[in-house]
Amino acid sequence: MGLDIYAGTLTRYYTHNWKTLAQQFAETNGIDFQTIRSQQNEGELSPDETRKIVTQWRDNIIRGLGLNPAPLWNEDYDLTPYYTNKPDWDALNALLLYIAAKYSEKEVPTKINKNFDVYKHPIVKEFLDTKDFQLSLFDGNGWWLPITKNLLFNYVLPNSEKSPLSTSALLLEELKIYNSFEWNADRDTIISWSTTEGYSADAIYSKETGYKEVIEHGTYNTESLAKFAFSILWQASEFSLEHGVVIVYDF
Repeated sequence: MGLDIYAGTLTRYYTHNWKTLAQQFAETNGIDFQTIRSQQNEGELSPDETRKIVTQWRDNIIRGLGLNPAPLWNEDYDLTPYYTNKPDWDALNALLLYIAAKYSEKEVPTKINKNFDVYKHPIVKEFLDTKDFQLSLFDGNGWWLPITKNLLFNYVLPNSEKSPLSTSALLLEELKIYNSFEWNADRDTIISWSTTEGYSADAIYSKETGYKEVIEHGTYNTESLAKFAFSILWQASEFSLEHGVVIVYDF
């Protein structure tokens, strides 16, 4: 399954009151589209029921962490906007490989194979075996909360599943460190990477001719994919802190 990044209220997220980038593209171009996620809700709750559950979950976290004053953390159904983009797993894994290589002072591999397992890569395996500190991109669970403190802790998700949780402030701080490794890019450049870097096109689409295959790529440029995922995560973390919403890996 592919990987999307969602930053918005959990009320909106759990009630499916949002559209992935692929859904938006399909609707714009009149293409049939169906989303299948790894965990589908067995019983649909109303927006009010969902909001009650996630609001209680939020308040428990705020009290448990002793956050006073409480952070901006919205949990409405359709008022607070959301951000979404689609790095997919290969781009995220390229970023993880880049981070592991830079921390280990090793050369970043120029190319990665499509659908590669980043945790089996020798650079990443060695990095994880030797590092004595935590990074939310490696040690978290793809959940970042709109809290302005740099925190990584264990709790439960709204479905009561145990999980590590991080904060959007910590994610943004980590991204600034990764940027300082070599890129030292300004914000405008970082934002632009979500459109100028990324995957080589396997096909092109138009309403007149439909899909036309160009070439199927078996390898990708590691740094270009890393920059693409980096830009998406940067935008999600800024959006999260500005609008008071959670970031979630959706797959």
